[in-house]
Amino acid sequence: MSLKVKRADPRVTLIKDNLDFSKQTLTPYVVRVPITGLYRRAFKGSQMDTQLVYGSKFNVHIVKRRWAWGQEVPATGKSGYVGYVPLSALGENPGKPKHRIKTLRAPVFVKPDLKSQVRILLPLNAQLATTASVGDYYEVFGVGYVHKNHCIPAKSRGGDFVAIAEQHNGLPYIWGGIGPDGLDCSGLVLSSLRAVGRATPRDTDMQKSALGKRVDIVSRLSGLKRGDLVFWNGHVGIMTNSKTLLHANAHHMSVQAEPLNIAARRIAKIAGPITSIKRFGWY
Repeated sequence: MSLKVKRADPRVTLIKDNLDFSKQTLTPYVVRVPITGLYRRAFKGSQMDTQLVYGSKFNVHIVKRRWAWGQEVPATGKSGYVGYVPLSALGENPGKPKHRIKTLRAPVFVKPDLKSQVRILLPLNAQLATTASVGDYYEVFGVGYVHKNHCIPAKSRGGDFVAIAEQHNGLPYIWGGIGPDGLDCSGLVLSSLRAVGRATPRDTDMQKSALGKRVDIVSRLSGLKRGDLVFWNGHVGIMTNSKTLLHANAHHMSVQAEPLNIAARRIAKIAGPITSIKRFGWY
């Protein structure tokens, strides 16, 4: 019997109708489409809370019509988001991923030949159960062939997450998005950090609590460095140098780089002042 619970974060806890399902048996699936939404409710038009890329693990507890309710199992994290995913986006686990996509998009070919038909485009951080090496390509189970230049080992860690974030410049702002078709502020941070093998929670408040070490907020916002994360209530951006903030934002409806002082004045009118600046010791 499920136990009633009083307090837990429903975003990352298997709670439904005030019942805790975290100890119950879940059915493991993986995402078998390039990218899919994870929704708050099981109907079209429901709010999308986040997205899952190809190869992401998703443990299913309840199937409701054409929807699966369960929890993401991140490759670089402990507790993923809970919600509804279209059942059509899921499939059986093809095995442990050996590689992941390192570019914003990577074509998967029908044959190990760049002139062959492109079957699908896979997004950054897609997890690949590769089954064979064929010349310059890896064969991806049940899908096709992806060029080795677009892949890195699944457990690879390292690289410049800010440079990866900068590749997203100009992409549309989409609430809940984490992919190359559009993303939100914390989605940009998550996608960029996952690309260098760093565990990252999904939302701004979680990221502020879990990531980096606090940096004092001084007058004129001096002393900042490339890679610092700047937080407001409900918003986050990445410093690309001591004065420039890169962030997915609703003002521009896109990912944009702009002077931090200009962004801070504008954001303060809606979200208040900067609440925290965090810095990574490893960057």
